[in-house]
Amino acid sequence: MDDATRLEHPLSAIDAIRDDFASLDEWEDRYRYVIELGHSLEPLSGEAHNDANKVRGCVSQVWLECEPKTNGEGEKILHYRGDSDSHLVRGLIAIAIALFSDRTP
Repeated sequence: MDDATRLEHPLSAIDAIRDDFASLDEWEDRYRYVIELGHSLEPLSGEAHNDANKVRGCVSQVWLECEPKTNGEGEKILHYRGDSDSHLVRGLIAIAIALFSDRTP
C-alpha cells in the first residue's frame, strides 16, 4: 500500500492483516505470514540504526524511528519505521506499525 493510500485510510492495513490472519487455520501458516509482513516493512536507513532509535530490553536488535508528518486534513501525524535482526520480530514490528503509524499523537 502506498503512503497516500495509507494516510487516507490508516485502518485499512491492520484490517487487511486481521482478515489474512482469520483466513489462516494453522499456526505454522500464521507464523510464516508474520515473517512475510516483516519483508514488507519500509526500509530503515543505515544511519537510523543508531543508539537513539534502539529499543532497550529486547533479546533481538530492534530499532524504531518516528517522523512527524502532516496528513491531507492538515493534522499532525506520526509516521513510524522499524527494523530488527530477527525475521519474526520484524513481522511483529510491521503489525505495530500498521496499528500506530500515520495517526495523530
